[in-house]
Amino acid sequence: MEYKVLDTDLIVELLRGNERAKEYVRKLEGEALLCTTAINMFELYYGAYKLGKEAVEHVKRLETRLVVLNVDSRAAEEAAEEQARLSAQGMALDVRDLLIGATARRYGCVLVTGNVKHMKRIYGLKVENWRSESGV
Repeated sequence: MEYKVLDTDLIVELLRGNERAKEYVRKLEGEALLCTTAINMFELYYGAYKLGKEAVEHVKRLETRLVVLNVDSRAAEEAAEEQARLSAQGMALDVRDLLIGATARRYGCVLVTGNVKHMKRIYGLKVENWRSESGV
């Protein structure tokens, strides 16, 4: 079974009740094990705590439905290597995006995101665009 890491942008839209996001995730549930990363959880909880207790509870409920992948030292090293490579090309990424991408790649997962432009910069990362009809 394929593992798919849901990026923060998709999860936020899911929590907001976006029908397209809900439909996309329903489709994924039938074909893959749904995951996210500890970095994504940080982003989600940070946004939720700014909104209040109800939002935090929504994130907690969603978290129980996902496998949360932890950032290990190998993923951290790979993210640092990627940042060095991208920085040398003048294309550095946000550290959180690098850690999310490196963790997904480390575990052999496809990253499902609408942030394809940035995430495609990470060498060897499989990216699926949930906002595109074709998924590319």
